[in-house]
Amino acid sequence: MRIDIAFLPKDVSKLELSNTVCIVLDIFRATTSIVTSIANGCKSIIPVLSIEDAHTLADQIGPILFAGERQSIKIEGFDFGNSPLEFSQDKVQDKTIIMTTTNGTAAIKATEGAHRTLIGSFVNAKAVCLQAKQYEKNILIVCAGTDGLFSLEDTLCAGLLVQLLTGEGERIMTDSARGALLMYNEGKDKLIQIAAESRNGKRLYDIGRMDDVEYCFRTDLLAVVPQYIGGRIILDK
Repeated sequence: MRIDIAFLPKDVSKLELSNTVCIVLDIFRATTSIVTSIANGCKSIIPVLSIEDAHTLADQIGPILFAGERQSIKIEGFDFGNSPLEFSQDKVQDKTIIMTTTNGTAAIKATEGAHRTLIGSFVNAKAVCLQAKQYEKNILIVCAGTDGLFSLEDTLCAGLLVQLLTGEGERIMTDSARGALLMYNEGKDKLIQIAAESRNGKRLYDIGRMDDVEYCFRTDLLAVVPQYIGGRIILDK
């Protein structure tokens, strides 16, 4: 089993993924919000690339909820933004949500063609790694990044996942995986501080969402593993 990391979705485009399990990370905040929503009983989440795509799809499938942001700000007229704290059980139970975000939904859709695509985060780190290993395939951790650039918080989570995935058995790590693991081990005792000083952490702080920063770095809070399959994100049972 080989463990690799794509630090940006564009690094996935030329890869053959049919024998690969992908774990997508967008810690601030799409994948954390997706995991939280599914844990709170959301029926499914449909990721799309644009606001226009969201409205077009809603016209086709009927009454729906909308979630999304642009540059961390909730899209006008949408039911949710991209804060995981918005997706409470009373709001999402048995609902279907169309979601479009600046980076995360594009990263998810970039993995179409993979053997499996799982949605990961700090909050379900152990669960998603246990599930990924069960398929006995190569594993590619896909970081969403930010506006086409490297994101520190995604890579720190990727490093944690590499540590969990290599805990037992024979694993081959690429240099990308080793680099992320080294970064995580160096910073694991001060993750919130590092996150708050990152570009996206500062952006969330500036708009009054430090509570999101703290939540997004809570490790193993949830035991659910969302899976992207057939254009929808559902609970991987």
